[in-house]
Amino acid sequence: MRVAKDDDLLPKRKSSAAKPPSRAGSGASASMLRLMRIARLVGLLLGGFVTLVGAMSLVGFITDSFWVRLVVALVVVVGFPAFVSDRVLKRTSLGGGLAMVTDIFAIVLLSVALVLVAADFASKPLLVREGDRYARSGSRAMARVVYFLGGVSPVFPEEGGPAPAGSGSAPASASSPPGASAK
Repeated sequence: MRVAKDDDLLPKRKSSAAKPPSRAGSGASASMLRLMRIARLVGLLLGGFVTLVGAMSLVGFITDSFWVRLVVALVVVVGFPAFVSDRVLKRTSLGGGLAMVTDIFAIVLLSVALVLVAADFASKPLLVREGDRYARSGSRAMARVVYFLGGVSPVFPEEGGPAPAGSGSAPASASSPPGASAK
């Protein structure tokens, strides 16, 4: 009678030269990888822009200086997602590398942007004031985008929109219809 050894009970391993180890996520098709990259890019750009404008409008409570608002907002927009990704990667055993950090940045920035836009009662006055700052500085395109985020549609004086009621720009006799008399 033959006694089985430990090696006989375990399955035989294939040599590692036969098949290279696969990366995590390599099972996705090329079109799915491209879609994931596009979603990351949109999340970073759109979420980052809205978060940047929102942070600039919050700093606008303290100062009207563009450079101060921009620098502080950039520190927040880069620093907060970096802090969150650091905490997530330290508390979990997720590897992921740069792709994981990019995903966390996109998710955090889109989440902050969603909260800013959804909290209309609080963010609308901030974004309208930020749009006013851009309009006063002459940046009409940026003012329009920020006004859009705030939920208002401005009419700039050069566009020739309808004159506001009670405008003092026209004499009273010119604004009354012909044949009408004051009684």
